[in-house]
Amino acid sequence: MTQYELNNEIENFIRSKDANRDTYNQEDIKYIQQYEGSGGQIKQGAQSTAKGGNNPLYEFYTPDYICSLMYQLAVAHGYKGGTVLEPACATGRLIAPIPDKKKVTAFEVTPITKRIAEISYPEATIHGSYFETAFLQQPRFNTKLPKNKLTWLKGYPFELVIGNPPYGKFASWYSSYFKADKIAQVEQFFMYYGAKLLKPGGLLVYLTSSNYLRNGITYNPFKEKLGELVELTDAYRLPPVFKNSQVPTDIIVFKRK
Repeated sequence: MTQYELNNEIENFIRSKDANRDTYNQEDIKYIQQYEGSGGQIKQGAQSTAKGGNNPLYEFYTPDYICSLMYQLAVAHGYKGGTVLEPACATGRLIAPIPDKKKVTAFEVTPITKRIAEISYPEATIHGSYFETAFLQQPRFNTKLPKNKLTWLKGYPFELVIGNPPYGKFASWYSSYFKADKIAQVEQFFMYYGAKLLKPGGLLVYLTSSNYLRNGITYNPFKEKLGELVELTDAYRLPPVFKNSQVPTDIIVFKRK
């Protein structure tokens, strides 16, 4: 069975269980957590709406062992159990290592993966919208919040922001509200606004494209902007970690000033 076929099977399984209002046991949860992003599956016929409005060719979910490593890094750099934000959680794999799921706030725009995260981690608060909406006026999200109010999120300010944000051009349904920030890449938005949501001394731990650390001249203006909020405290260049991809990635750790 291909991953595309398995994804379809899992989607049908969830639809059937939900339609019958059945409960999910641990075996069910283990099964639905096999769902994968569409990255590398396009030739198999997969069609998906990727996180952040980007091409599904780049929709890769974080392997479990990387999720565990990222949480361990957070603890090593001072995370002590406060509130956590996962701004693009997919099926919720980065929620799994967090001991107290009640302290987790997450965003996931794709309905099926949001549902998998909800089933897997019912104590977490998972919003089915773009991360950008955290900084827009509820309930319509068609205006920015006043300058004296950064966000409506209840867990703010967070002790930890952890995630594998989408990569690519910053062009979503809501990106036009942030033109003044002059942010070109969606991963830059997730870095900058994730950092804004941290309490002083809070940590941002991301798995992101190696381009951020490698491309000095291209990213320098943004690095200076981000550097006003945080300092880079740790970074690791990884071997290929995603199925069906050789995309180079890094784990980066920032601390809020």
